Amino acid sequence: MKKIWLLIALISSVAKSETIYLIRHAEKVDDGSKDPVLTLQGQQRAHNIADMLSHAGIQHIYSTDYRRTQLTAKPLSEFLGTPVISYDPSQLVDFAEQLKQQTGNVLVVGHSNTTPMLTFLLSKQSVFNLDEADFDNVFQVVLKDDKASLNMLKSSPSNATHKLKPIKPDSDHFFSGELLFNSLYKGQVVGQTKHVFKKRDEQYLLSEVTRVESMKIKTDTKVSVDVDTLKPIYLSINGSIDAPVDVKLDWSNDVLKGHSKVTREPFKRQGEIQLNERLRSQTLEQNSIRMLAHLIPVSEAHSLFINRLDGLDGGQRLIEISYQGEERITVPVGIFDTYKVKFSGGAPSQYLWIDKNQAKVVKVEEIKSPWSYELVDFTVQ
Repeated sequence: MKKIWLLIALISSVAKSETIYLIRHAEKVDDGSKDPVLTLQGQQRAHNIADMLSHAGIQHIYSTDYRRTQLTAKPLSEFLGTPVISYDPSQLVDFAEQLKQQTGNVLVVGHSNTTPMLTFLLSKQSVFNLDEADFDNVFQVVLKDDKASLNMLKSSPSNATHKLKPIKPDSDHFFSGELLFNSLYKGQVVGQTKHVFKKRDEQYLLSEVTRVESMKIKTDTKVSVDVDTLKPIYLSINGSIDAPVDVKLDWSNDVLKGHSKVTREPFKRQGEIQLNERLRSQTLEQNSIRMLAHLIPVSEAHSLFINRLDGLDGGQRLIEISYQGEERITVPVGIFDTYKVKFSGGAPSQYLWIDKNQAKVVKVEEIKSPWSYELVDFTVQ
């Protein structure tokens, strides 16, 4: 209850300014259609958002012309008696200028591929990607005296309230060796990715080599993590992803230092980023947790939550790791009895299939993305 009153206080404190709230639509039905409706949880979130913003001084409500966005806006629209106005998500620059000239507070309902960019256009501050599993983010842009500030709020329900607990990796599942994957784009092999695993003293030394010549992807990644906690120690990424990539990061006592240079989405920080910041508790590095997924203990009963660092932009995200059942799958190197794990919230989220007999990742599929990876050869020492 205390958190709710704090949230209401924050909303009320800025109600006198021109404030724009930007959200992605609530949870949608996964029926394969281009215009699905909301799930029961999505309908409940839409009502929760209406409760959250009922006293935020909203005078205008905008939505794209899809059922999932219109239905997300509907409860607040009905409560306030304010009509929902459709906007064109392909004309975000013009729409942003329109919103800046608008008098009165505004709610804008959009999509995972439009909300970050529109938020950036309004605030001129870097914004993170929205994942297919992200529904609780509320971007609050306050416009006052030709200046903009950006606040991050959460709608209910939200995983942000989950406590992060240390992960105790299953060290018996570690092996020294190599895994070679075919990289598939829209189901077609376009390149290969090789993972190399070594152990030295109290560190796991990992490397990933990716080559997709047709897309000008050529990267070499090296990462070391602590054996007992999987906490990162060092990360370097060199090569090119259509443009040069140069990342070098070091961790010491949960303090991250280094630099990252890579081409990023226009709504993120550009050029070479210098990083010197303290990490949140239980922060792991994204490349290493994907390569070492077979060491992470998962349970049918409970999900795990970690804070994940993206070395390309220094962004940190809450990731839910959940058990998805068992499945027999066929990949180029053979047939495997696997258990399936989902990493939710990673922009993109991923499914990973892990061999039950000799623990190793044999397949990775990026959700709502054309990329997947299948094991084609391996050497275990």
